[in-house]
Amino acid sequence: MIQITFLFCKFSYNLLIDKKTLLEEFIKKNNINKNLSLGECVIIYPAIVEKFNDMQLDYCCGGNKNLEVALKEKDIDVDKFIEDINKELEKFVFDNSSYINWNEKNSEELINHIVNTHHTKTFELLKDIDPLLVKVFKVHYNHLPEVLTKVHKLFGALKCELEEHLIKEEKILFPKIIEFENTNDKTKKKILKAEIERFIGEHEAAGDILKELASITNDYNAPEWACTSFKLAYMKMHELEKDLFVHIHKENNSLFKRYQ
Repeated sequence: MIQITFLFCKFSYNLLIDKKTLLEEFIKKNNINKNLSLGECVIIYPAIVEKFNDMQLDYCCGGNKNLEVALKEKDIDVDKFIEDINKELEKFVFDNSSYINWNEKNSEELINHIVNTHHTKTFELLKDIDPLLVKVFKVHYNHLPEVLTKVHKLFGALKCELEEHLIKEEKILFPKIIEFENTNDKTKKKILKAEIERFIGEHEAAGDILKELASITNDYNAPEWACTSFKLAYMKMHELEKDLFVHIHKENNSLFKRYQ
């Protein structure tokens, strides 16, 4: 019994040492520094999006912006922020065996993740929000006619934009990327690059609608008198916005950059 306990403790200790060694190797290659872009920071440490959101830093369509420049514009101590965030990153990686750096995955793996995670969630949320907003628009029109009319129109435009965009990605763009990876046909890279630029433009259009929605809904804060459906509609729109930011970030700052 003593021998079994000893062997188990030795095995656990070796696992801990191996994990610590892997962590040290990871940190050497993947620490956050002031020369990175906002998008690169999120690729390395996904949880940083909460801080960027709090500081209203656009890591999505504005993911190419330099971290140091962005922090200085917000009057934030750059060195302290980077020191604190790297401590968080070390703990995050050590505590999360499922951590994934999508820059280290091939394009097909990243595409499958985007489709199965983000596309699926977007379609589900659009389906949930649509009838809720119609209900809120109908019941509470007299309370907030201008706001609810604008929200209804903006969401309708966003829904149409996103549904078309996601389907075109799945049917046109993503298969072209996978085909390029499999054939490595250099003659098609210029065509693929132009196609990607068009889709990035659509991301920016969706981002503009999201900014308008956030503004007119007071960052998705329903009025105090709002009913459950009203609050739920705003909550789900906020959830949609947050997931879309991460979704677009993974495409613009990881997948698409490989072909630009």
